[in-house]
Amino acid sequence: MRMMIRYQSGLRVEAVLLAANSERMRVAIDSQRDTVELHRVDGCWRTQRGAAIEIEALMAIPGIHLWR
Repeated sequence: MRMMIRYQSGLRVEAVLLAANSERMRVAIDSQRDTVELHRVDGCWRTQRGAAIEIEALMAIPGIHLWR
């Protein structure tokens, strides 16, 4: 799943969701060498460094099906 992330500074980046549960997400961002882990704290998603972010959009990747 593709996603659009917005940082508090207003910077928007596109990421690919690799794994997730209700409290954590692991994403790959093209401009970053390593994957990024996002944590949910008090209902807000935060980066590993504690910066609040907003998930602006989730978009399916054509041809990839999610199994439940």
